[in-house]
Amino acid sequence: MSNYSSQSVKDFAKTVLKGFGCAESEAETVASHLVDANLTGHDSHGIGMLPLYGEQILDGNLVPNQTPLLHEPVGAISVVDARRGFGHRMALEALDHAMKCVPEHKVAILALRDSGHVSRVGTYSEYCAARGYVSLHMVNVVGHAPIVAPFGARESGFSTNPISMAMPVEGQARPLLDIATSTVAFGKVRVASNKGEKVPPGCLVDEQGLETLDPDPMAQSRIGALSAFGAHKGSGLGIFVELLAGALASTDTVATMEHLPHGVINNMFSIIIDPTAFDSREAVERRTMDFYDFIKTRQPAVGTESVLLPGETEQGNRQERSEHGIPVDDETVRQIVEIASRFSLSSEETAPLLIPVKR
Repeated sequence: MSNYSSQSVKDFAKTVLKGFGCAESEAETVASHLVDANLTGHDSHGIGMLPLYGEQILDGNLVPNQTPLLHEPVGAISVVDARRGFGHRMALEALDHAMKCVPEHKVAILALRDSGHVSRVGTYSEYCAARGYVSLHMVNVVGHAPIVAPFGARESGFSTNPISMAMPVEGQARPLLDIATSTVAFGKVRVASNKGEKVPPGCLVDEQGLETLDPDPMAQSRIGALSAFGAHKGSGLGIFVELLAGALASTDTVATMEHLPHGVINNMFSIIIDPTAFDSREAVERRTMDFYDFIKTRQPAVGTESVLLPGETEQGNRQERSEHGIPVDDETVRQIVEIASRFSLSSEETAPLLIPVKR
């Protein structure tokens, strides 16, 4: 395990993406998104996703430089068909398209369909907050077998189905909630397996539906299932994400979509709200921060340094990793170099781009 400068990790990812066939602008967008996921501490959605993306391109299930189909809005509702383009760029273009409705309706609802992996969903809450909008985003995952066990089941029934939402305060997402409806994202199981570590309690069940701490069967052979967080509560949220992002906003749920080689297809249901429809921006921000500060003044529990609001851990990680580097395990680097070689990029062109940070 080594720590690398964020710029070198971005250069590394961008070179690999251009090797995949991405144009300069798309490689920049995707690499920036992945590295920011690493900076926030969400390594499950960082550059470790590149081997999967390469496999999907080789299988024809992910299309570099795709042009999304932007349907004419119906009232405040916009439907965008990403046509399996890179979700990091497709989602931003879809949000830009949907937000054109906000000046007239004070709200926009987006249905993004058939997208490549959109990665860290909190990115899109931050994107909307930077424009002064409240937003909520739900993403379902189709194209492969489900990996999360519904409450009480030994078999999986849906995927990690994340939810993100944020309030805008002076162009910042504050607070920012970004969670999977499973206890952990699948990528965190992959990272644990790559590092040779166990997963925390409550994350995985084996093929009998019994708790296990061993990530390898799930990470390497998809044996077992992730657990929904909060028992029946997280399971219920995951089911409704599937219904809103899949049954309502798109044309497929995990129950109907064909399974593809290395398939990860996302549909995203987003609600973007102009807070000035309710009151002045300053008044909404003041009330938001009044409550924010109120929570921060609550006395921490014994053994806890301070009470954290959603998004503060990511802020701290950004600061720490920007200064001291992004940790990337050797197995993840090996996997990325290996997939790059299948696109005629030699290890001499990629691996040297990673610059360790001296501590």
